[in-house]
Amino acid sequence: MTPDMFRALVADTCLSPNVHNIQPTRWRLVDDATIAQIAAPDRHLAIGDPTGRDAAASHGAAFEGMIIAASTHGIQLTAAPAENGEIARLVENGSCAPDPLAAFLTTRRTYRGKFDNRRKDAARSAAHNLSQRSDVRLLADDAAIKDIARLTDQATMRFFRNRPYRHELTSWMRLTKVDPNWNRDGLNARAMEMSPPLAVAAGVVMGHPMFEILDKLQLAASLTGEAAVTNSAAVLVAFVQDRDTDPFQTGRDWHRLWLELTALGLYAAPLTILGDDETAASEMVRRLNLPPHQRVVTVLRAGMVDASKLPPPARLPVDELIVP
Repeated sequence: MTPDMFRALVADTCLSPNVHNIQPTRWRLVDDATIAQIAAPDRHLAIGDPTGRDAAASHGAAFEGMIIAASTHGIQLTAAPAENGEIARLVENGSCAPDPLAAFLTTRRTYRGKFDNRRKDAARSAAHNLSQRSDVRLLADDAAIKDIARLTDQATMRFFRNRPYRHELTSWMRLTKVDPNWNRDGLNARAMEMSPPLAVAAGVVMGHPMFEILDKLQLAASLTGEAAVTNSAAVLVAFVQDRDTDPFQTGRDWHRLWLELTALGLYAAPLTILGDDETAASEMVRRLNLPPHQRVVTVLRAGMVDASKLPPPARLPVDELIVP
């Protein structure tokens, strides 16, 4: 593998989904047949992800992305034992045909706006193709979606009332284009479907002590809630796994599921709070009638939307993702 080919693979792989777009994965070309995956030491969520589970899933998604990216060039990569504190290694193992999902690796996008209501039936029909997956539960009833939207906003408020969590979250929000990281990482206002005035207002509302004041006045929930957007979804795609599944494997499976959604013409945004908040997670287990050994990893709200509405991805330059 040449250095130029390695750079091309990293460029495609970096579009893999990751928690809050913190982009925690780095890569090293060890030799002409070996790639090392490495964790960036300064990219973690101490409050929102104290156990590192979400970061591990993000690394898993990137690992799967690298395998898929290589397949587009006929290169088969397989896992090898990690060394020297690495997350994982990949080695060339002959040639292969492109992965069936390879064409969607660079076109998958997170869409946080409202979906096209006129195409709701078409979206539900497309999503039905996932119904045979053992790790997916589909919620396509408007009343059920409305209930989950309310559950999501309630869980979000429980997290927002934790000031350190809120501070950490807003530190990854890029609310104006003057932010030097607007196109680099985190969640910028365009990705969050916020107009410039709304983005500025969001920064004020989420700050201290304004949030606490608004919360006491029972106004914070209505200002921060996303029920209207969630209710526009044609379908909610609940991704479920055994509780003891390794988070790295979860990330690999999660990435492929999202690529399958993209292949079906659907765009999505994760409602990760439904897996992170204990009360909401327990309620989702009950609603989906899951056995005790399973949990909801996340729920994707999905639907169809004109491609022109999709925000461009904010990603770090390739040179910053490659370490010597």
